[in-house]
Amino acid sequence: MAGKAGALSDRAIVAVLCGGFFLLDFDLVVINPVLVPVSKDFGVGLGTVAFALTGYLAMVGIMQPVHGSVSDRVGRVRVLRTALVGLGVADLGAALAPNVALLIVGRAIAGGFAAALIPVTVAYVGDHIPMERRQRTMAALMSSSAVGAASATVVAGILTDLLNWRSPLLIPAIAAPLLAVVYARLPETPPVREAAGPSARERFAQVLGDGWFRFFIPFTFIEGAAMMGLFNFFNAALQKHGSSVLMSGLVTSAYGVAAIGGSVVVKAIDARATGAGMFGWGTGLLFTGYLTAALTQSVAGILIASALAGLALAVGQSALQAWILEAAAPEVRGSATALIACSVFTGAAISTAAVGPLAGRGDFGLLFAIAAAATVPVSIVGTVARMRFANSDRAMTMPAGPPPAVDREAPNSLN
Repeated sequence: MAGKAGALSDRAIVAVLCGGFFLLDFDLVVINPVLVPVSKDFGVGLGTVAFALTGYLAMVGIMQPVHGSVSDRVGRVRVLRTALVGLGVADLGAALAPNVALLIVGRAIAGGFAAALIPVTVAYVGDHIPMERRQRTMAALMSSSAVGAASATVVAGILTDLLNWRSPLLIPAIAAPLLAVVYARLPETPPVREAAGPSARERFAQVLGDGWFRFFIPFTFIEGAAMMGLFNFFNAALQKHGSSVLMSGLVTSAYGVAAIGGSVVVKAIDARATGAGMFGWGTGLLFTGYLTAALTQSVAGILIASALAGLALAVGQSALQAWILEAAAPEVRGSATALIACSVFTGAAISTAAVGPLAGRGDFGLLFAIAAAATVPVSIVGTVARMRFANSDRAMTMPAGPPPAVDREAPNSLN
């Protein structure tokens, strides 16, 4: 299933990758608006149904290193296309599940395949997009993700009101295999030669032996819990306070609209703003959003919180991704981004499981207060660390463009 070499421009490559990120977040978030309807349909508690979200996030985290490592060996496009087909099949099973247990299993398997889209895509950007355009590319990908998430909330609300909660899950089940066909047009990244390149164990050891990545892994675990996990309960909070599935979806779709605006801001100030400043502003916006949701779960409160979370994704998360790409050595980029994404989504999965009982009791004020509190150390520590990295020898010696092919085939020190 290797991608065909072609003459796609950088713009066309990014457009295809944005389609994958759109589908990824559509698939991740499409379960959120239907948690309450599924709970009523199967006669189980909201905390139990939330494991369909937790299981998805957990498998996204667990499978990141596997996909990243395999993509270093067999090629990025081949892994991405295979994952899209698997994602579609798993979502079909979840949509047809006769009970909540099989729904949870189907969604967990879908998450395992979806896991490929994040680290392999980020590594692909590092392989094919010049460094001076990576921040803007990551912002475009993040905004596509947010639009996918926003679309999922609206579409799931409409289809659930008109048909049932199963129909929204059929959309990624159909779209993912079709997108795999489109991905065939992407130029493949040449895999690392077995004889010359480091083994999977050596690549992961190289990443884990680097001081910056020993910082990134625990740091992004906490960052993922705040940025990628707890906002998923905005929709359920509205429904528990009396809003319909459709109204809740429309309100929380502000997440995607704001992320688009954030992407425009990133493009406008990218050349002038520092990475530390972007990360600090992004996480500051997220804190403000969670604090607003903690104080009130009204339509207005969740609307503001969703918009601020979307801005935070475009500004803060894109800055973090660009930072990680800058720190990773070319020949282990897939493995490095996979480990980081593993940490992010494992943190998100554990945070959603931890606050599940609060969601089940409808105690969303405390839930979002915890989210706001978790964001404070992330913002302070991340901003200071990004400033230190900018002044380090590592940042001073990074190449200005994509690595030459030979760099992917020879071990390169991460000192």
